[in-house]
Amino acid sequence: MSDSKYAPAEYKAKDYSHLRGLVGITDEQIEVHLKLYGGYVNRTNALFAKTAGLSNEGKTGDSSFQELKRRLGWEWNGMRLHEYYFDGLTPKAGELRADNPFAKAVTAQFGSIEAWRADLAGVAKMPGVGWALTYLDPNNGQIWNHWVEDHQDGHPASGRLLLALDVWEHAFAVYRKPLPPERAAYIEDFFANVDWDVVAKRLA
Repeated sequence: MSDSKYAPAEYKAKDYSHLRGLVGITDEQIEVHLKLYGGYVNRTNALFAKTAGLSNEGKTGDSSFQELKRRLGWEWNGMRLHEYYFDGLTPKAGELRADNPFAKAVTAQFGSIEAWRADLAGVAKMPGVGWALTYLDPNNGQIWNHWVEDHQDGHPASGRLLLALDVWEHAFAVYRKPLPPERAAYIEDFFANVDWDVVAKRLA
């Protein structure tokens, strides 16, 4: 019998210090958001360590193990969804050009870039808090916009995530001060800051 123990990998928070000077979205807003992202990374590592310890002790039937495993999905997805969100932003964003591979893909699916964007904005403006996500089905090329509320629930199996728009209130809670937070304005500024080259690379 092997004496080796399960030792999970450790996640490191990515450096997003370059996300300053975005259109509309203030540096203060990004700073608040990045602190929340760092919390997801830390809690993900803590939960992996705790559940690994219980597993190594043969306590997988314990209620603590089971509840921590359930919580891990929330924290890990919270970490990774924020990375998709931040990775897809740049202070030097331009318009989505018609020759961009992502633009070609959504035009083929929706009829135009504007129609795809309106569809995603419609998802993002739905009542409640959560994520508006653009997915690709790698099996048949289908692209669609998807709503996810709780981080760990509702993700389409095998779907390839192309674009993540965070519409939890923490994404715009100190947005455009001293004006009150406005989701519609935030969504418009999000589109103005998307790195479309990054999104296009996610098609592959």
